[in-house]
Amino acid sequence: MASANNAYRTAYEEADAELSKIVKEVEMLRTRQMQVGKVVEALKSVVLDEPVAIDMQRGQWAAR
Repeated sequence: MASANNAYRTAYEEADAELSKIVKEVEMLRTRQMQVGKVVEALKSVVLDEPVAIDMQRGQWAAR
């Protein structure tokens, strides 16, 4: 029984470590998305000569 518990514990720890890595990657991607969105908003403003709003949750553009 002890080796079964150890196997479950090891599997749990590996899954937890992998999940933590995924969470960090998602946070990094969200930060990058915000940065790119700000650049795109600034460029759209210049190209369209009007302010543009970005809905980051939906990834949609809307003229202000």
